[in-house]
Amino acid sequence: MGYALRMATMNGLTFHDLARHLASPGHLSLPVSSINAIAFMFGCPREPLRNAFVVRHFRAGNQAAYFLGHLFLRTYLLRQARPQLCPVCVGRHGRARAAWSISLLTACVFHGVRLIDRCVCSRPILWRRPSIDLCECGLRLTDEHQGARPADTRELSVSGQIEYLLGSGDVDVSAPPIHAFPEGFDNVTIDTFVRLIWIFGIVDDLQIDEHPKSTNRRLQTVDAGVVACLAYDRLSAAISSSYPARRMRLVGKALCNLYDDVSTPADATLISSLASRLQELSASPSIPRLIRKNRQLSLFEDDHDPIP
Repeated sequence: MGYALRMATMNGLTFHDLARHLASPGHLSLPVSSINAIAFMFGCPREPLRNAFVVRHFRAGNQAAYFLGHLFLRTYLLRQARPQLCPVCVGRHGRARAAWSISLLTACVFHGVRLIDRCVCSRPILWRRPSIDLCECGLRLTDEHQGARPADTRELSVSGQIEYLLGSGDVDVSAPPIHAFPEGFDNVTIDTFVRLIWIFGIVDDLQIDEHPKSTNRRLQTVDAGVVACLAYDRLSAAISSSYPARRMRLVGKALCNLYDDVSTPADATLISSLASRLQELSASPSIPRLIRKNRQLSLFEDDHDPIP
């Protein structure tokens, strides 16, 4: 979408013009069916362009999506019509990064700032805007007019891990140090990692009042940042066997559901290892069944006996 908006602006068009010719005047984003036309209009190779689109399809009766060469089994974890951006990146480079379409990537690991999905005028940021760096209100979507709020180190950690798993973890040397994510998560698929962040950040029996409780909707960036920070804290606590037992019931059930979807041995081992940790603190009936499915618990080992 960012590429199409930039090229439209350079050619004297608007995103509205593109939407009217390639979809409908009311579209907030361009459909996958417009890929060939965009490639032809602006001279872009078709396959790289298709790779940067969220391509939805049905898998086992549920909607999934391919994005940047990765399979995502929960499409609500991807943003398409409601983009977010780093005001520093937009100001310095004048382009949008495709990785910002992942909703739980809420911080720019290059500049250490929180992404934004609203202008300071309170309008939501849309692709249907005058240019890549301009809001409909006339304000620049750069740090000049939007400011740049420092991101929480936990957000930077989660976002940095997402960048790494996407294969785009070439962090600029001038960027601030990134708070390292706990070890053991480097070989999993991006879908499993993002869903683990979602589970530990939003699934809880005892949520605080201001926490975004809905488990299957797209979040605003500020709410997604809350989820990322809570997930970082809870995953760290689970690995150190200090996670509160009262939160185990729904987390255990969610881990079992995630385990049924995994496609790699590394994903299965990670989820089983987490379940083994959580079982030490909880009598959840779901977790032992999950552990028995995968005995190779090579991560987060300790001196406790395995579940019989």
